[in-house]
Amino acid sequence: MSNRMIVEVAKREVVVRARTKSFRIITALLLLVAVAAPVAVRLWPSNDGIDEVSIGLGSGMTTDDGADLPAMLVSMGQQRYDFTFVDLSDASPAEVDAAIIGESAEGLNVDVVVEPGPTLAWKDRVDDELGFLIASALRQQGVLDRGAELGLTDEQIGAIVTPTTVTDRFVEEPDEFDETASLLAMLGLMTAFIIPQVFGQLALQSVVEEKSSGVVEVLLGQIRPRTLLAGKILGIGVLAVCQIAIVVGGMVGALLLLSDLELPGSPWMFVAVLSISLLGGMASYITLYALLGSLISRQEDAAQVMVPVFLPLMAGYIVGQTAAFGAADSLAAKVLTFIPLTTPMLLPVRVARNAISGVEIAVALGLLVLSVAVLVRLAERLYEFTLLRKGTRIGWVEAFRGLRAPSGS
Repeated sequence: MSNRMIVEVAKREVVVRARTKSFRIITALLLLVAVAAPVAVRLWPSNDGIDEVSIGLGSGMTTDDGADLPAMLVSMGQQRYDFTFVDLSDASPAEVDAAIIGESAEGLNVDVVVEPGPTLAWKDRVDDELGFLIASALRQQGVLDRGAELGLTDEQIGAIVTPTTVTDRFVEEPDEFDETASLLAMLGLMTAFIIPQVFGQLALQSVVEEKSSGVVEVLLGQIRPRTLLAGKILGIGVLAVCQIAIVVGGMVGALLLLSDLELPGSPWMFVAVLSISLLGGMASYITLYALLGSLISRQEDAAQVMVPVFLPLMAGYIVGQTAAFGAADSLAAKVLTFIPLTTPMLLPVRVARNAISGVEIAVALGLLVLSVAVLVRLAERLYEFTLLRKGTRIGWVEAFRGLRAPSGS
């Protein structure tokens, strides 16, 4: 009988909450983010492309011996730029300026002009990367010219201008920043931060509505408080699982379509850990928020009781952001990984960043499952004591005194 009543309560929660506009909107947004994140990583423009650049050469900037500035620039920048050179040695200053700003009567259009001095003439701002390349070429060309004036051979000049090769040696393996891993970590963090709040607040709202309308008194005439709580957790949990399945399914589909996307470690390990973490986080926070709802009788009082539950969420999110884009093995990240209320946020982040061992993953998930069981049992006892209390908000001290009262079971 009890199990059947739990299922009936769960069905009621699913039907009522799934029809809300907020549930549909949030589901659509999370699905969009889950699909768009891997696609964005794949399509994100890279700085490794070849840019077409037009360079104007003023008086004295070209020679006939083959070792001129254009040849030097092509040699130095061929992996980054496709150069076009325009001879402006006979152009007047006004014609040079017109070519730079794209108003030349002859149809000339250049990005920068190399003038005697040497001077680089730009339109309104300096392209730092291109400017550095041209300046390096000019310096190297100057060394070659001065070496020739001193009577040095090509071999001697080459020995002078050849840069010294410097190698790096690391005592420990460097922690390399991986943009793809960080984006996946941030996606997991945002999902684990948003979903428990959404469904937790649904549970809180449901409990408060039933208390304020008197429905809970009718329900408790037929079922026990712990049965009502179990059904509520189950029903809202089913909605959460459906939403998680949609989000994870969208992410998996995007990853499968982008099979050439280079991911750190195994993306399927990340998906699996994220799914389990979300289930644990959802169960924990739905239980906590349902308990919060039993402490109040009006929606207006919700903000007063939500702070203790919201604090671990914010702590996990803040540290998770640092771990996603910085040090994923910091002390704070490690500690919060094993605290059940922050595990759902930190664990997927560290898995995405490949900064956690298999043993740590197992321990963190084990603690999360154990904490859910303890939390549900604790909430059942408190729920019996607080559910029929109306009027002013029930304080935490008074609520926990109810644990010493005889169980109504």
